Amino acid sequence: MRLRVAICIAATAIIAVGCSTQGSGGPREAGGTQELGGPQQASVTADPVSEASATAPSIIVLDASGSMKQDDAPGPRIDAAKNAIHTLVSGLPDDTALGLIAYGTATGSSDAEKDAGCRDIKTVVPLGPLDRNAFAAGIDGLSASGYTPIMAALQQAAAALPTDGERTIILVSDGEDTCSTEPPCESTEAIPHDPDLTIHTIGFKLDAAASGQLKCIADATGGMAIDAANAAQLTARLAVASNPESARERLSTSGFRDLRIGMTVEDARKAAGDLASVSKTGTVVVEWQDCELTFTDGVLVEIAPRTGAGTLDGLAVGQKMQRAAELYGPFTATTNSDGESVAVFPADSEAGTGYRITFTPEGKKADEGTITRIVLCRCLPATAGSSAGGTPTEIVNLVAVDGSGKPKSGWSVKTPAMKISECYGASQSAVTPGVITCGSTADGADACWVGPEPDSILCLQFPWGTELITARGVDGVEAYPPPAGPTPFGLELENGLLCRVRHGGSWPSAESDPRLAGAYSCRGQGTDTPIVWAESTYPIDRSEDRWTVLVGPSKGPLETVAVTKAIFLAAE
Repeated sequence: MRLRVAICIAATAIIAVGCSTQGSGGPREAGGTQELGGPQQASVTADPVSEASATAPSIIVLDASGSMKQDDAPGPRIDAAKNAIHTLVSGLPDDTALGLIAYGTATGSSDAEKDAGCRDIKTVVPLGPLDRNAFAAGIDGLSASGYTPIMAALQQAAAALPTDGERTIILVSDGEDTCSTEPPCESTEAIPHDPDLTIHTIGFKLDAAASGQLKCIADATGGMAIDAANAAQLTARLAVASNPESARERLSTSGFRDLRIGMTVEDARKAAGDLASVSKTGTVVVEWQDCELTFTDGVLVEIAPRTGAGTLDGLAVGQKMQRAAELYGPFTATTNSDGESVAVFPADSEAGTGYRITFTPEGKKADEGTITRIVLCRCLPATAGSSAGGTPTEIVNLVAVDGSGKPKSGWSVKTPAMKISECYGASQSAVTPGVITCGSTADGADACWVGPEPDSILCLQFPWGTELITARGVDGVEAYPPPAGPTPFGLELENGLLCRVRHGGSWPSAESDPRLAGAYSCRGQGTDTPIVWAESTYPIDRSEDRWTVLVGPSKGPLETVAVTKAIFLAAE
């Protein structure tokens, strides 16, 4: 099998997966939705890495640009990528020819550093027989800081590979090229066009622009384009990209084998070959090979393998729901007529596809249940944050202090002054230099500007307040550069809640899911201290232009609510 190059992108690949060929049957028609039969359990497909027999020389290209410092994987993105590569390397055969290139490690991301940053491409481990010790040391020694010269890094990787025979490159990236001057798809002309060179792409928390660019790169070389939303997915999908053949018995985020959710009957028949006749009205369940395909009004809406086939990430029948939550996030389950529980997880939010997972409840927690069936379907629940459901989230950059260190019009200074002795870094909500964090967490001074005197600060405690608190005699007052991935200081939610970002303190856990931690404290509507919850330190779902959060009291039900306004902090 070939170990092929993977570039991280936000587009979802259609992974070839196959049902076992145990014959086909005719359709069963119904006027409405029809319940499908129970699963026929099968052995769990092995992880891609354990099946790998990689012989094609390959190079991993790792994005170590400044955006990879963002703490939302959960944890820093760069740590998630490094851990994914560690896991991949540990499972590869000893005879694998593998190298590692990284970019963005030696410069910052300021305008003055762009020229150097766009040349900042480092060979961490030269291409050669697999040296696990060299990989471990090289990966652990990397830190993220600079620009994103994707095209130049690919060219360097291609030049380091042999000139003929099958060869591949694996790039892990969370953004688009910040150095290329060509339009995204035209920039692929810089990649050597060679039928034996394949580039696969895995997008890690990408936006639409980066997704489109990297999909062009993958398409130009006949490679895969895969998305990863968190650290667990990144590890699993990097393994798939390194060994694409291992995915043949798995449900991708959009389809199964050559079938894709959303296909018309005609297109599905061309792909399936032996598909029986299907009515274009009502809901029809067709037995095809060893799968059940559901069509509604002539469109494929559900693919249900009866062999126990799992997901792209290796989630399979027989595993615990805890693994499903690790891969796809918190869930709410319902009980079906058989007494089993059912939960739907996002597969491809843009396409509206989800994994509908049936499991047998065990223990006191839902995630202790055992999975009995996995179906890919057009069944992703609509959320308050979908772009089709309302206007995009409004982004506001709040500036409370002018360039001379005095309150801007509308703000005043409150007395008495705070007792703060030190400032030590940028505010987590800053989008420009000059908004800083000062004092201990108990002081709540996480939104401060340089005051009118060199040793003074002015701090805002609540996003919707108009009073600033001052302090004098403060050490370390300087315009620290903003974080790579700032967190909004305040959120205004569709249900009227006003939520302020957490800054230390002791918070309760969510009774419904103890894994969740509080990220924002909310007030409004007379409710009982609602909290914005998440498993990571960045709890906002920004996959759509109308953002969403999970909110509710610690001892009550939680719901997904749209963010109407996100307030960041800036300085003049």
